[in-house]
Amino acid sequence: MALQATERARDLEAYQADLRAAGLDAPWAEPGPLIRPKASAVQARLWRWADIEPLVRRSAEFMTLGRGAERRVLRLDNPGVPERTSTHTISTAVQYILPGEVAPAHRHTPNAVRFILHGHGAYTTVEGDKCVMEPGDLVLTPSMTWHDHGNEGRAPVMWIDGLDSPVLRYLENLAMDTYPEERQPVAAVSGVSERRYGAPGLRPATAESGPTAGQLLHYRWEVTHAALLRQRELSASPYDDVLLEYVNPSTGRSVLPTLGCYIQMLRPGIRTRSHRETSSAVYHVVAGAGHSVIDGVRFDWTHGDFFAVPPRAWHEHANDGGDPAILFSFQDVPLLTALGLYRTEA
Repeated sequence: MALQATERARDLEAYQADLRAAGLDAPWAEPGPLIRPKASAVQARLWRWADIEPLVRRSAEFMTLGRGAERRVLRLDNPGVPERTSTHTISTAVQYILPGEVAPAHRHTPNAVRFILHGHGAYTTVEGDKCVMEPGDLVLTPSMTWHDHGNEGRAPVMWIDGLDSPVLRYLENLAMDTYPEERQPVAAVSGVSERRYGAPGLRPATAESGPTAGQLLHYRWEVTHAALLRQRELSASPYDDVLLEYVNPSTGRSVLPTLGCYIQMLRPGIRTRSHRETSSAVYHVVAGAGHSVIDGVRFDWTHGDFFAVPPRAWHEHANDGGDPAILFSFQDVPLLTALGLYRTEA
């Protein structure tokens, strides 16, 4: 029997060598289930603004191109992700633009959003629609839309860039084009998408055409913050407290097909219930302080900090102070929902 087993093992090894030579694989020949679960490489991680901000400002010492300002970014590097992005599906970076700088017009296959952190006078022009940005604003640059941005103010400007580029890289569809000129033509009036779609409950009754048709590109902080405040006295989620999602007002769906954007308020003294999701998330602390427990590890955060929640990680949030804490987040919920893979567990 032992001799037969040895001969069988030898024959199987030779058979597998023939398979490899033919470019084939027999997964049944290895021990374990046929479809093997894959543990997430994403790690729970906290990035402190006290560490980030001085390094962002120092980047201007080494990159003073004036033009090319779209490259002065510092990415949040998750040590578990080989692509050095914040999660396996989300790339997050802080961008720094000096007064007078212009990032030449371009377009790319990744969807992108920017959330403004500091400074005044910056703008992003998307398909001719000039969006003049203020702290707390959210601006979209959907896939393959021409966009350029610059700083017309007197002081540096910082914002968060969020992209689904890891997804596009995996799908081998990561590409970028440059516009023939530095800037694209601008519409006669600024904030076109705001004028059309920025009124709650209303949208144009006439059809619109073009790459950004039916889409609001610029979400103002004063509108977002006011919506949060109106929710304070209402019942809220036991897992996230007051949670709002930015949506396309024409469809009611997430702002982008692969990337959802959320704003939430943790009221003073709130501690949410633990839950987990199949999605991943990157949070930014807009205001206040508190802590999150992610898979049993406590992360204390304060204004400006970032933290990542891996897929299927148990997590809960708490506001330990006397003032509201506000969190902005990127999440890949829309992508998983479209694939039928989004699940939550309490």
